Amino acid sequence: MRRLFCLASVAALLAGCATVGPDFKSPAPPTASGFAMKGDAPTPQAALGERLAGDWWALFRSPEIDQTVRAAVAGNRSLEAARQSLAQARDAVAAQAPQTRLDASASLEETRVNLTQFGFSQFPGPSGPITLENPTFTSYSFGLNGSYDLDLFGQRRREHERLLATAEAQVYQADAAYLTLTAQVVGQAIAIAGIKGQITSAEAIVAADQANLDLVTKAFKLGGGTRLDVATIQTELAADEAQITPLRQQLSVARHALALLVGQPPSGFTPPEFDLDHIGEPDKVPVALPSDLVRERPDIRAAEGQLHSAIAQIGVAEADLYPKVTLTGNIAQGAMHPQDLFSYGATGFALGPGVTLPILGRGQLHARTRMAEDAARGAFANYQQVVLAAFTQVADSLQAINHDNQAILDAERELAASSDQLRLQRMRYEAGKTPLLPVLDAQRSYARASMSSVRARAQRLQDTAALLYATSRNWNRAATTEPQRTSLEPVATASRETPLSFLGR
Repeated sequence: MRRLFCLASVAALLAGCATVGPDFKSPAPPTASGFAMKGDAPTPQAALGERLAGDWWALFRSPEIDQTVRAAVAGNRSLEAARQSLAQARDAVAAQAPQTRLDASASLEETRVNLTQFGFSQFPGPSGPITLENPTFTSYSFGLNGSYDLDLFGQRRREHERLLATAEAQVYQADAAYLTLTAQVVGQAIAIAGIKGQITSAEAIVAADQANLDLVTKAFKLGGGTRLDVATIQTELAADEAQITPLRQQLSVARHALALLVGQPPSGFTPPEFDLDHIGEPDKVPVALPSDLVRERPDIRAAEGQLHSAIAQIGVAEADLYPKVTLTGNIAQGAMHPQDLFSYGATGFALGPGVTLPILGRGQLHARTRMAEDAARGAFANYQQVVLAAFTQVADSLQAINHDNQAILDAERELAASSDQLRLQRMRYEAGKTPLLPVLDAQRSYARASMSSVRARAQRLQDTAALLYATSRNWNRAATTEPQRTSLEPVATASRETPLSFLGR
């Protein structure tokens, strides 16, 4: 009867216990249906609500870009560091599994004692003291010790939940590092192509200057020009040639930066020949809806994982306020002879529960719980900031593409008009109907328009890449260069509470 009463009491105690601390629920998705601010123009290239499958940079239809991105994914050192951080987080989860509540140890000892060192050389006997011939004794012992943490208030479970959430955040941080790397590679490739395009335009302008110099020199020799005309053209030629050197320096820096991204020293890497004419303009750019973006963008998911980890830590801290119940047991075998070690008479054991309840220092324990709540508030604010920054980045990219579209149209019109003007002014100069100055003015206008056209094309490619980077992920794993993810143990997320609704103060 007493045993049944004890079992019923234990069952009632266990039934009344629950995992303390708030349960996590993913923050509600935003209610916004788009990214544009009131007054922003719609972006023709944006396909809102569509999802890109596969490698996002494939929309540029550039084998050179694809080749370089794959090399960077394989060799970039920062990406490798992110992979190792992820492996470390996974190992931390494995090192603290929630079912590992049982601790056990075993010991086997042989003990030899010389009694003379304790002052025992003789023992009293019935007919007088007995002198020990061999005062050395040997004993043998074997023991098993074990303890089982009942985890009545879920501290171990909350700690495991925290580690899982931290590891999940690290998964998305690794994804973010991967996407950032691919965006940097594509950006550098477009930058190289744009700089090469500017150099080509500058060289064409220098060639035109040289043609003008030949024309003016010929006219001067025939008495149809002046020495001042020759000097003016020579000055223009020197000025235009001087613009090429800084562009070549920019090209060298961009090529070296690309080698760094690929994980190679500049001396061991030769980038492909990127060309603006061989980088395609995507007709449509898939743009995720805001409600999808918060569930897909890796930096947002990483911030959510950090929020989950911070909320789980509240339960870890709060559990210290409650009793801890541990079942302990040990068995000990001891004998003077090895053959007697496991006999019934050599056996001793102990079994019983251990209960610890914090009595002193509860103020500090409450303070630690409040610190965990403060950290959760900070993690939630950080999550909200990451979401806002992501939406702003998408909105900026959409409007940048709109402005690039207009800039390209303006540059094309300017280039066509300045080219026609230059052609007419040269004809008039050769016919002797105009002085040299209008020709030079037309030449400078054409040079500006030519460079503006190249820069505008390169900038739209850059902004398109930025939009793809801001909204796209590789979801079709079979058709992507992204390293395959090893799924973590699922994290149980209860849904009875919204984030931080339990923190009223």
